Amino acid sequence: MPKQQRKQQSRLVIGDRVEEIKNFGDHCIQKSHPQFDKITSMIHTRRRGNVVGFEVKRNSRGHAINYAMVVWDQFKTPTQHHVMRLKRMEEVSEAAA
Repeated sequence: MPKQQRKQQSRLVIGDRVEEIKNFGDHCIQKSHPQFDKITSMIHTRRRGNVVGFEVKRNSRGHAINYAMVVWDQFKTPTQHHVMRLKRMEEVSEAAA
């Protein structure tokens, strides 16, 4: 019996406000490190921006990899990021309700 293909609902849509997810941690840095404050600020600072488009690329095995084009708040041009590295930010009106 053939596999049934199910289309997953996309995590993001154009116009969504997103925030970068950083998966590396500061568990490797100790407070005694001479640049502890600088390193932890880089780890905990997350970029925020708007999704302006999507792109699907194929890897060497032929699997589709989804990328989002994001314009970060401090930049004017879009950059490409894997959609799993981004999370949708809650709207102010939703958070208040």
